Amino acid sequence: MKTLKHENIEELKQKVLDLLAQTSVELGHRMDAKTLAGLSNILANDLISEKRFGTLTFSQIKDAFRQGVRFGDFEPFMNIRTFYRWIIKHKKIVNDAIYQTETLGQKNVEFYQKPTKLLR
Repeated sequence: MKTLKHENIEELKQKVLDLLAQTSVELGHRMDAKTLAGLSNILANDLISEKRFGTLTFSQIKDAFRQGVRFGDFEPFMNIRTFYRWIIKHKKIVNDAIYQTETLGQKNVEFYQKPTKLLR
């Protein structure tokens, strides 16, 4: 799996747009296409430019959104601040899974993805 820093920006924008449209439906929010497109452009650019998100995969971003919608501890809004909360919270879970697996040697840890070697 490609990490976010290795994603093509145009492909990522489309993936993010699809994810935000799905999230909007799941939350019962009605958003116009222009707003969704704007949010997806902002979030896709942030995912690539933010160093703290560079090691995540898009699959992990989708997991963050799924967990945020279903188990979030506050009323979710369709905005960048909410998306950042979900991603940062999920990144901590992913980092903990990596620690449990690679340092402590535990097996079958939820949200652990075996790292892949990427050619640059």
